[in-house]
Amino acid sequence: MEGFDVVIVGSGFGGSIPALRLTQAGRKVLVLEQGPRTTPASFPQDWSFRAQARLFTTYTSKDYHVILRYGRGLGGGSLTYAAAMLRAPSEVFEYKDGNDYRVWPAGVTRAVMDPFYAKVEETMTVERATWSDVPRCGGVFGMMLDKMGKTADRTMYPIHDCRQCGFCMCGCPFGKKQHLGHNYIPQAEALGAEFRTECKVDHVEKDGDGWIVRYADVHGHARAVHGDKLILAAGALETPAVLLRSKAWMTDLHPQVGRNLNNNGDVAFLFRVPPTMPKTYPYMGRNNAGIITYAFWAEHRITIHPGAGPPALVAAMDVYSEQDGPKVPLGVAFKHFVRDQYAQHLLPALAIGLVDGEGTVTVNDAGLLEFDLPLTDRLKAYIDRVAGVGRSIAEASGAELLRTGGDTFEHGDAHPLGTCRIGDDDGRAPCDMNGALRGQTNLYVTDGASVPGGTGVNPSLTIGANAERIAAFLTA
Repeated sequence: MEGFDVVIVGSGFGGSIPALRLTQAGRKVLVLEQGPRTTPASFPQDWSFRAQARLFTTYTSKDYHVILRYGRGLGGGSLTYAAAMLRAPSEVFEYKDGNDYRVWPAGVTRAVMDPFYAKVEETMTVERATWSDVPRCGGVFGMMLDKMGKTADRTMYPIHDCRQCGFCMCGCPFGKKQHLGHNYIPQAEALGAEFRTECKVDHVEKDGDGWIVRYADVHGHARAVHGDKLILAAGALETPAVLLRSKAWMTDLHPQVGRNLNNNGDVAFLFRVPPTMPKTYPYMGRNNAGIITYAFWAEHRITIHPGAGPPALVAAMDVYSEQDGPKVPLGVAFKHFVRDQYAQHLLPALAIGLVDGEGTVTVNDAGLLEFDLPLTDRLKAYIDRVAGVGRSIAEASGAELLRTGGDTFEHGDAHPLGTCRIGDDDGRAPCDMNGALRGQTNLYVTDGASVPGGTGVNPSLTIGANAERIAAFLTA
């Protein structure tokens, strides 16, 4: 059986960053990635569901009310993210949930994370967008905030010389958006790290102080490798699923694995702006529309990001008006509404905030992952609070708020977190502050599963910085 110093499952921010740092430290590293190796030709400017299925792995909750997705391919979510890379506000690291539990470890603060944020920003060449980079819908949103005396800031991106084509989340065929295939991965490969693609990990087995990783290769053949250390970084859904499929070989698996699923407080909504305001053109420019507002952070602990919503996706959303708009989402009337309003008068937005992780990831008898994200009283109260903020923005501009989901919460996004969270409490956090899975030897979690709660902003930079922090511990 092949042997490595470190075997890493997953090549997103949580996997590729430790791969580079451990290879730089002289370790023999293997990374197993479920998706394919991509080229610029892998990123067609196509919003069709067929094209998106090749770029994203998508999961639907057991009650079909929530959809979660993340990038499929070498580089994970960095291939298809909207590329806003923002440091989490300081208050994120001090957040206590509804049970008065401090979610982040006391030893991981914003001050501790700042050097690791800076390291990712330097490697990914993150810079602040210029005003000329802000698309039309970002500017319109800024005007709406100005009408109520609020401000907005330009967002930080690893994007340079942007073509403003409006297909960031389809992958960038022009190479203007930095992903891990531009930096961490080739640097690691140049030093000897091996990345194997189209390899689906089934489970892992204890082998002394090390681990055997069982996977199917690109041809579907069963394979196994041994790692003195094992790092799981397959995402907040797949990482706990691998562990749960491994319970026969890990009878002492921590009972909190797969629990505390957090959607990063994502709540999508749309504005229908009045004809007196400039046309929105939400299909143009960066998918994350160049600006973010922290104006509601102090009171509500949310940030708001305007952005593009592909017309096919908007037409398929469970959207309803609180006024006199279409009452039957997904029907012909709503499709006609999108056709008539989308290009000029609709402005999609995403609120991100601090919520408790109340969802779960499980595996069924066939070993397939399933997840639940129930609309608890706490989550419903948060969604209603976000809607109140959206309503105040709309009313100040004479716009109309269009909500998504209602009581069914039929919405999803790409920011699942917390299912193998780090923390100080042995009973409530499966991993310690350095990502070590409690009760196991030489097994670490470094991806979004280890990030213990919402980040208040897009989580990619925080996932990357946390992976840098844990990698520094491992190399030391």
